[in-house]
Amino acid sequence: MVSGMRNSLLNQAGADEIRVAVIGAGIRAVSYLTNVPEAIRSRIQLVAVADPNEKRRKMLMERFAQWGAPDQYEDGDELLEKASFDVLIIGSYNTTHADYAIKAFKTGAAILLEKPVATSVEQCRRLWQEFKKAGNERVFIGFVLRYAPFYRQLREFLDRKTIGQLLAIDADENLSQSLSSLFLRAWRRDDRVTGGFMVEKCCHDFDILHMLTGSRVTRVFSMAKRTHFIGRPREEQHRRFDPEYIREIALDYGDIHIKKIFEETSDESVYTDIGDVPDHQAVMIEFEDGTLVNFMACLAQPRATRRIRLFGSNGSLEGDIDRGTIIQDIPFEKHLGAETIIHNICADDSGHHGADSVLNDAFWDAASGGEVRSMAGIREGIEASLVGIAVEQSKRLGTPVDVVAMRREIFGEDEGLKLVEQVSEVV
Repeated sequence: MVSGMRNSLLNQAGADEIRVAVIGAGIRAVSYLTNVPEAIRSRIQLVAVADPNEKRRKMLMERFAQWGAPDQYEDGDELLEKASFDVLIIGSYNTTHADYAIKAFKTGAAILLEKPVATSVEQCRRLWQEFKKAGNERVFIGFVLRYAPFYRQLREFLDRKTIGQLLAIDADENLSQSLSSLFLRAWRRDDRVTGGFMVEKCCHDFDILHMLTGSRVTRVFSMAKRTHFIGRPREEQHRRFDPEYIREIALDYGDIHIKKIFEETSDESVYTDIGDVPDHQAVMIEFEDGTLVNFMACLAQPRATRRIRLFGSNGSLEGDIDRGTIIQDIPFEKHLGAETIIHNICADDSGHHGADSVLNDAFWDAASGGEVRSMAGIREGIEASLVGIAVEQSKRLGTPVDVVAMRREIFGEDEGLKLVEQVSEVV
């Protein structure tokens, strides 16, 4: 059992050193450590790292050697049993997130839990119940896109009723050749580890839809196909997905420096009949407020991006986060037609279109005893995972899935609680 007495809260008098533990020495955990604000870097001590892969543990330790020589563990349970820490970053395999978080709640430590927070309804239910018991409010979810200036601007337009009542959303996520190769190889192609492609990758998108609508999902329906990345003659395979070619080109997403160090190369071909990941999937989503959403995810695209169109009763918004633009169409008041306004969104180069710096500033401020300014906590994490779980179920069954009944099973008497609605306060 994890003892909460071992882990001092950072806002206690005299708490100067910030003891950090990491479960899962992967790319996201490394990114969170890389983006520690300069103001508290001298206070960080890396005390424990857990990962079944010794090579990855040592790579992380070498990269952050200035923060000491942490104890090493092969699994998170042992770390949680033996280590003392003030901050915990959980970036392990998806199916382990909920169990590690439940045990960590009791420590009182600040927790940065990578998405998805859970991969089953039962995990979601236990996560919520144990979170309520622990009362630990310093839990941040790795929904980094919530912190991106692009989506915060869209939400601001909606809050100001710029396009009237929101009626419908058309959104997509396109995976580039590097991202496509990543998801069609190794552990990410196995639903038993990821919870399914929509849970693993697109819970980000479902969370953004929650953020924009301020509403909850009632029903989903999904269809998925894998028609290109299948066993086929070599002459029918695109060279840009050849393992040798992938290693020769620059990675085209995220923090390139981190990826080059921590992304393991693979000789596996994406042109196989092995794995559960589709190469395209469509989802229809109904929200409580009546908003209808069409969402499409497609692999093998020229660039990695997310695009979105919002249709209101008095105008529309069309955005492309990769290009940093939002196009606004509003009707003329005195005659037919529309006026078009183009908004350019400014963002820094910290990663995820300027979101990494905002999320990390908020988390590390809370971790060092400051104000808790999380834009996505356990409730939001569960809601997004729940939609992903329902979508995967719909894909398998070929029928619509009622999310309301699943939500009631998870939250019980708390089912009526509203989602967090804070956006601009984080900056």
